[in-house]
Amino acid sequence: MSPLRARLDLEPADAIRFFEAKGEQLAWDYTDVWREANVHAFTVAKATSLEVLRTIRAEVSKAIGTGGTFQDFKRTLQPRLQDLGWWGAKEVLDADTGELTRAQLGSVRRLRTIYQTNVQTAYMAGRFKGYTANAADRPFWRYVAIMDGRTRPTHAALNGKVWRHDDPIWKVIWPPNGWGCRCRVTALAQQDFEDLGVPLEDGSDAIVETQVVLNKAGDTATVKGVRYRDENGKAMVFRPDPGWDYNPGEAWSLFDPAGFKGEAVEVPSITPKPAVGVIKTLAGQQLWSDFGLPDLRDVTTARLPAPELLPSVADREQAVQLMLDALLPAGMRMRSVATPIGEVVIRAELLPHIVEKVENGRERYANYIIPALENPLEIWQTAYSDGSYRKRYIALFEGRSDVLLIVRENRDGSLFWELYNMMNAEARRLNKLREGVPLYRREAG
Repeated sequence: MSPLRARLDLEPADAIRFFEAKGEQLAWDYTDVWREANVHAFTVAKATSLEVLRTIRAEVSKAIGTGGTFQDFKRTLQPRLQDLGWWGAKEVLDADTGELTRAQLGSVRRLRTIYQTNVQTAYMAGRFKGYTANAADRPFWRYVAIMDGRTRPTHAALNGKVWRHDDPIWKVIWPPNGWGCRCRVTALAQQDFEDLGVPLEDGSDAIVETQVVLNKAGDTATVKGVRYRDENGKAMVFRPDPGWDYNPGEAWSLFDPAGFKGEAVEVPSITPKPAVGVIKTLAGQQLWSDFGLPDLRDVTTARLPAPELLPSVADREQAVQLMLDALLPAGMRMRSVATPIGEVVIRAELLPHIVEKVENGRERYANYIIPALENPLEIWQTAYSDGSYRKRYIALFEGRSDVLLIVRENRDGSLFWELYNMMNAEARRLNKLREGVPLYRREAG
């Protein structure tokens, strides 16, 4: 059996944007975060603390960004969860009832479910974004099931069926359609569709609703399904698993429209266009000018000396190692950096997503990060539309032209950075990055 692996044949940047836009929510049961709410918040049933939840989230994020296999995911995450005490069957406090109950926490089976669910959902949301943007050229969408012995017959029955991109059924059966679902969708041009020689399905009146039992306690929920005819012309109904009868890509487009569109600060950066971190900040926050701060172009505070760039190397593995050597003490997997407002912990496992292996790749600027955290010009706490807050460390470096560095501390503790040339004609727009609450400002002198 081939190893489970994140789908790098899909667009990883969009999958990362989808996943990064999520907030976090502790939940006792998967039904506590239902349907579209999963687009708003990352959750793991019975995760007993934010530390457990964020530890899992960091590894999921890495798997989506790097295409790591399930074995990679398990190898790193299992010992960390065991150290946190979140492993095996244990007596824990039921958040719903307030009573102690015996529950299954971490296990290899659960890790597989967490990996499959989040990776597949993120990549299929990214695929929906790409297909929607290209619907004028490829308006026919074909449901594709993995036709092997592990595929559910109900999913296999949809294999090869084609609907238009704007057919309402995609609001219900866009994959994944249940736990462990490996189905996907492919987009077809007019000629591609005609060459298949299959009929065009019409789901305009095909969506139905059914009450289903969710658990032993008898709780029920309404689940949507889709009527269709099988290969023998028999009327059938396809129903996703409870809670899966929605389109995560469509839900993303409504919840985080800026991230779905890929909006960013409209200033060319020195580093490549970011593959992560392009999500929407909360509108209406206070800006730099509201606090009487000067335009970045007029700041008189001394610039930091520009560090040496890391060399460009032949492969990604070498680039990752150079970056780790620059940011972490020899032989260490973690480093605590004292900033003007507290400590930032840099962890080795949260760094490889930075490496891009292109000209002026983000990893080559790793030597800038420690000075920026230790001696920033400003630190801002910025609110995002998912309910989270993230710190932005802003530093100015001198050189042949002044360079602005923005280091963002993400919810999972990972870092993301971007560099801009202050001599660019559009540099005034970089002030947009100074929004929220200023936590610190270094005075001139």
